[in-house]
Parts: sequence; C-alpha cells; structure tokens
Amino acid sequence: MHVKFGKNTINLDISKKNLLGVLEPKKHPVESLSTLLRESVMNPIGRPRLRQLFRKNKPRDVVILVSDITRSISNYEEILQFLVSEIVDAGIDENNIEFIVTLGTHRQHTAQEQTFLYGDLVNNFRFAFHDCHNNLTSIGKTTTGIDVHVNKRVWDAEFVIATGRINLHYLAGFSGGRKSILPGISSYETIQMNHRKLRRDGVALGELAHNPIAQEMDEAARLFDLDYLLNVVETPEREVAQIFCGDPQHAFEEGIQFFRKQRNVKISQKAHCAIVSAGGYPQDRDFFKSHKSLNAAISVIEPHGSFILVAQCSEGPGNENFLNYMHNNTLEKLLTYPEEKIEVGGHRAFVTARILKNYKVYVLSDLNSDILSKLHCTKISTLEDGINIMEKNYGPEFKAYFMPDGASVLPVLDRK
Repeated sequence: MHVKFGKNTINLDISKKNLLGVLEPKKHPVESLSTLLRESVMNPIGRPRLRQLFRKNKPRDVVILVSDITRSISNYEEILQFLVSEIVDAGIDENNIEFIVTLGTHRQHTAQEQTFLYGDLVNNFRFAFHDCHNNLTSIGKTTTGIDVHVNKRVWDAEFVIATGRINLHYLAGFSGGRKSILPGISSYETIQMNHRKLRRDGVALGELAHNPIAQEMDEAARLFDLDYLLNVVETPEREVAQIFCGDPQHAFEEGIQFFRKQRNVKISQKAHCAIVSAGGYPQDRDFFKSHKSLNAAISVIEPHGSFILVAQCSEGPGNENFLNYMHNNTLEKLLTYPEEKIEVGGHRAFVTARILKNYKVYVLSDLNSDILSKLHCTKISTLEDGINIMEKNYGPEFKAYFMPDGASVLPVLDRK
C-alpha cells in the first residue's frame, strides 16, 4: 500500500494477519457546482428563498460573513458570486452589501490571500476584517455565564448571512454553522472563555450533543439570531459535495447528517495501533497541522495503544505558541493546568497532552528526534521500524488499522 508523505508516497508493507482494515470514506458521485448552487438556493431548508426574503423585507444593509484562510472553501468566489447575484436580483444595490471576514482571533489576510480566497469580489465590494479586540457589543449571556460580545458592525446590520464549511473539528465537534458567530465574530474574551473548556468531558471530534464548547457556540448563535446560512460540505479531495441553505439551525443540522453519511466508517473492534497519514502536502506541511489527524484515530485504538503518524512536516513544527506549551511543560502539568489560565493560541497543547498521556505516538517525519522528543513523541526512520516496534510491544499477532487520510473519516464502533 502507498502512503502519502509530503508530495510523494512511501510503501507500507504490513501482513494481512495484522491489518484489521483500511479506513477511508467511500467515494460518491458529485454533481456540478452550478447544479448544487441552483438546487440549494432555490430550495432552502426552513426559510423562503433568499430572493423572496429580500423582496419582502428590502434591507438596505446586508452583511455576508465569510470564512478566513484557515477555514477556506473550494470555489469560494463562484459560490459567493452566485449568492450575490441572488441578492442583487431581488433589487438590493451592490453598494449595500459588505463582506466581513470571520477571523476569530486569527491574523488579517494579505492582499494576495484575499484575492486567492474571494477573487474579483474584493475589487467590487467592501470587505472588512473582524477585530476581536475592538468595535464590540454585548448581546447577552449563555446559560453557562459567558457574556457574548460580538462585532458591533455585524450586529447592527439589517440582514446577516453566514457562509462556511462543515468539517470535523477537535473542539467544536464540527465546524460551520454557529462557528461563524463564536468564534468567528466574537471578542477575544468570549472566545477564550469558550475554548478554555477544552479538557471537559464531551469535547471531542464529531461530538455535539454533550459537548460544552459546541453547546456554548450554539447558544451564542441563537442569541445573535442569524438571518440565513449557506454551508458547504466537501469531499476529502476538496470538491463541493453538497450545499445547505436556509434556516441557520435546520440547514446546519441537515449538513451534519449528510457529512456523517459521507464520512462515518464503521469498525467492528478496536486495534492495538493505527497507522495514520496526515494526507500528504499541504495537510502534512507542519506538525501542528499534521497531528490533528490523530483525533479521529483515537476511537479505533484500545487504551494505551499506539499511533504511527506519517507526516513529512517540511515546514517544521508550526504554531509557535503550541510548541512553547509543549516544550516548556510536562504532560502532567498540561493536564492539571488551571482552566482559567488557558490562553487562546497554544490551547491545542492541552488536547494533545490528553492524547500523549494515554497513547504512544511514533512519528515518521523530517523533523529531528530532538524536536519530536520535546513534543513528547518518538521519531522512527522508516515504516518498517514502526511495524517492528508494534510487534515488539503487542506481539506478532498485533492488530492495526491504516488511515490514508486521518482527518477525512470519523470511525464509529459498531456495537452489534
């Protein structure tokens, strides 16, 4: 079997007796983007067609929330152009439309990144970046006591449309939907209070119902009361698989159901280890991005099992704040770090510490052993070395799953 490693592949040679299965989503036929756009916009979920809403209400100030480069959407310009045409066809002046980039706590884009994401729209419409420190207003409190402060410009708009991509998320369960509000246009303090709960029970990839972080995000979005949602589900190859428009709650929920059908993979038993590729470049360009693919693999491994992470990391460790947390703290200190002192930025380190406390992580990478040791991981030179370690640790009959793109699937244990 071939494993993606940077821009190349390497060979995985593992005995059939040891391999429980290859976990990857099934391929599904994809309709053209124009067809998906037309069908979703003309048949919204739980809302009248956008054109009808605008003709009825005639808003003079329309804001469209757009994702930043860390949550980019394929064919974003074409999708947004279609959305704009629907608005303009309803009689809304183009000068009354503004795009706000939902940065959360992220940095602003360069001019090149703006053009890459939104194309000619940046030349024809007003664009602004959310600032999590300025121009904010309180819209109420969640039941957990968080004071939700959001972008005042967006709050004051007559009609707000949120756009985004539904994908797996290690804190929120899923991206998309309510994340356009929290963290998208929220204050630093609101985001920090929300993200600090990352070590609490229920915070997990693909988990919504019992996830305190996801529930607070949902409450914040309900307080804001978005007017309309357009969310995209993509294939692992970054093609648009489906588009969900309409009521922010119902459209998001249907999008999640569709995503699960596309990406859930059933397993009948857990294994001693998982061989996980981050999916090659650009997914494995640095360790910070690459190691997130381990989140899905946790559900396929027995307690105290092992990962073999295949990630070239040609651009180094990535995310300096994360690196500092990992280098300067023991796992025990990260696991007992006071919740109220957790800062947004390197907060991923606290989730990673939980993984490393319970599982061994072996990494095939261009990173040197010293860096990986500081990240509490063990470097291996070849996949064969990793297989030999598994045999030594768990015996010649050890069991493994192979995940060619760890971030693309959500394994589900079939308890029948």
